[in-house]
Amino acid sequence: MMTRFTLTPRKTATLACLLGLGFGTAFGTIQANAAETAQAASYTKLELTASGSVQAPPDQLAASFRAESRSNSAAAAQKAVNTQVSKAAEQAKQANGVKYAISHYSVSEMRDDKAKNAVWTASQDLTFTAPDGEALLPLTGQLQANGLILEGLDWSLSPDKQKALQLEAEKAAVTDLKKQADTLAATLGLHVVRFERISLSGSPYPRPIFMAAMARSSMDAAPAPSSTAETQTVYASVTATVLLAP
Repeated sequence: MMTRFTLTPRKTATLACLLGLGFGTAFGTIQANAAETAQAASYTKLELTASGSVQAPPDQLAASFRAESRSNSAAAAQKAVNTQVSKAAEQAKQANGVKYAISHYSVSEMRDDKAKNAVWTASQDLTFTAPDGEALLPLTGQLQANGLILEGLDWSLSPDKQKALQLEAEKAAVTDLKKQADTLAATLGLHVVRFERISLSGSPYPRPIFMAAMARSSMDAAPAPSSTAETQTVYASVTATVLLAP
């Protein structure tokens, strides 16, 4: 069934007005965009790169250990490692502010052509972290004395502090960018209209300050290790296209 609509003179006038308004708005938008494009084409474009950095002391110390045992029996090697790891975890619980993580566990068999029996090696990795060395460094010495192998002692920035410092570095980079833009524009006898494109990037996380591994045999009656928390630097860079005009 087809429905028919009858346009009265009043409805016809209203429809014409609405259509005219729609076409007028669209045409006005096209004209505005064209004018803006033409104006942008008249600007002088300046490509700039700026950088910023901030420094801060590290707020996290990590000690990486490996518990390892060798035996002609796989069961004996694993039992020795399990005992070492369990004792280390209990010691860490007694140390104020120290957190620990127990990770990769491996067992391997080694056979020598001249040896009648195989030698089994069991090992497991442990990591202990703390905001400073007050509790962790003495614990590190105790763990070494217990036979664990110290593989690394690293100062670094915690994720939260790294994030905050990265933002500060980016702000410093943007400030440098604005200063460059204003200075160069004035030198050219122009002024900054606006920044057309801005791209920010951060540097990789600061490399942890590393202390080399120490063998167990050298730790007999030795003092706990020492480590200095040296200042670390976080970098950021920014690139931008700056529009200049007289």
